[in-house]
Amino acid sequence: MTWQGVNTNYRNCVLDLMSFSLGMPALIEMPDLHRLVDLCQELELSFIELNMNMPDNCPEALDPLEVRDIAKSTGIEFTLHSPDELDLGSLHPTVRDGHLSRMREALGWSSQAGVRVINMHMSPGIYFTLPDRRVWIYEQYIDEFTANLWRAYKEMIPLAKASGVQICTENVNNFDLPFVAQAIDELCYMDSFYLTWDVGHDARSDFREQKLLFKHVDRVKHMHLHDYNGKSDHQVPGTGILDIPGYLSFAREHDVRVLVEVKTPQALRESVKAVRGML
Repeated sequence: MTWQGVNTNYRNCVLDLMSFSLGMPALIEMPDLHRLVDLCQELELSFIELNMNMPDNCPEALDPLEVRDIAKSTGIEFTLHSPDELDLGSLHPTVRDGHLSRMREALGWSSQAGVRVINMHMSPGIYFTLPDRRVWIYEQYIDEFTANLWRAYKEMIPLAKASGVQICTENVNNFDLPFVAQAIDELCYMDSFYLTWDVGHDARSDFREQKLLFKHVDRVKHMHLHDYNGKSDHQVPGTGILDIPGYLSFAREHDVRVLVEVKTPQALRESVKAVRGML
């Protein structure tokens, strides 16, 4: 199966692994930073995406200067994944302020640590299931939702730019929701608002998220690469239905960082070997 809506000429590009950064995620089985670095070096990858869903990867647990020193001594870069529960569009002021405060902390830490990308989600909020349809709260209050997001990013982006950090917002099976798509469209009027293309999430949505991603293709700076077998994503590339070489070609052509997003050390080793075999 080929990927949907992409110019297939990308598949004909001559791929060069050194023309884009290939990285790995923090792994729940490896909470220790130094073990992650060892594995990254073993696999000859370019970066590690630390994940704030894991307490060991949070700013208060990691000395930013140590992270910077590791990057300098090994040549390994670091990116950061914000907490999944982050909700900057929340209709509850104190909840929204708390989440924005967490992002300020992450940005300050990233500045000291030399982190160049913060990957984050955009929460679609909750919904009510009626007899004939699903009603999303943020769709009912779309003006407030969008305004809250605008204010949050308007504060975060200048802080990020001052530190050389790109904030990239990831599709999480929600970019096809009309109210989320409208918010993304409006935020793309902001300079330095960037996107992460998670190809496995996109496949789970039956590729409906691609319409919005391709509309703003110049904003895509980060990619989460994994396969989808029709039931589950985060599978080893080459074991599912996705055109992995096509995604790699896209990344090369658009200078997009590629995170091989599988969940275990063994799956990561298999995935890196598979990806390199496709180059």
